[in-house]
Amino acid sequence: MWILPSLRYASNMAFNEIPLEEIDFSDESFRISEELDSAMLADSLRTVGQLNAACVLQGNPLKIIVCGFRRLMALRRLGSPRALIRVLPGNAADRTRNFNLALWDNLSHRQLNPLEKARALSGLRNLCGVPQETLLETYLPILGLKPSERVLRAYLSLNDLHWDLRRCLVDGRLTQSSVEKLAGMSQESQAGFAVLMSGIRLSAASQKKILSLLEDLAAMAGVSLTEPLKNPEVQAAMNDPGLSPFQKGERVYELLYRLRNPRLSRATEQFAARKKLLGLPGSVQITADPYFETAGLRVVFDAPNADRFRDLATALERASRMPVLEELFDVR
Repeated sequence: MWILPSLRYASNMAFNEIPLEEIDFSDESFRISEELDSAMLADSLRTVGQLNAACVLQGNPLKIIVCGFRRLMALRRLGSPRALIRVLPGNAADRTRNFNLALWDNLSHRQLNPLEKARALSGLRNLCGVPQETLLETYLPILGLKPSERVLRAYLSLNDLHWDLRRCLVDGRLTQSSVEKLAGMSQESQAGFAVLMSGIRLSAASQKKILSLLEDLAAMAGVSLTEPLKNPEVQAAMNDPGLSPFQKGERVYELLYRLRNPRLSRATEQFAARKKLLGLPGSVQITADPYFETAGLRVVFDAPNADRFRDLATALERASRMPVLEELFDVR
């Protein structure tokens, strides 16, 4: 009777209960999972025991884990001396076959996160020597990714991320697009940005803006990406206990923007201060050219009735006689 090759391979596996000391936990060649410490899995093992065997290869001398990293790690933490194991035929040289087992073992019961997809693709390329064409045509679709070279490059770059940035992505503090941008930078820059994100929160749009500001400031001064974050005002904002994480993020953005655009920031602050001296009601809005490239002003007000219209018109007429009005037209 004809049997699928993978089923024939599985049917040749030998089941054993072996001491954990015979397993090489340091060899993570076939690891897919990003997180190895699972409280839920530990609770399951503690309550009902090991339900599924892990798969290993007969190494020299210790056995190499192919599937079941989290199960075996949890058993070791729980103090179990032994584990139920499937010993696979062959050896570590059959890397592609064994890596496929590890990959499908994970895909069979859960969705992989971006870092796990990156780890899988990197292992297939670097450990197994799978050619790029096969990664594009076969493995990207298997992982639910668009089969394009840009996507492949982006995911391969994620596998070399600094550990702290990996945590930011897993915890949802950074978007994947932000992390992909940081992936091409030095480990020092990655670590520094992770420190920033440990204390503040930013929307996806704000993450892009702050990264762009830091890149500009770093290029202008010839320093590392995170050097501008050492600015005393930025540090004070990051460590201000009176601000929420989102307020800290907004404040850091404002300060970096001022550092990047000092003249524009001074002009904006000067305009706001002079406009305040006019004493106009809040329903009267006076705006200038966003970059103060022209001297014109725009005045808009909202009047729900004729009496309110007359009040606002009177306030504007009074403001028109104030000397500070002339200065509003000369902000640079």
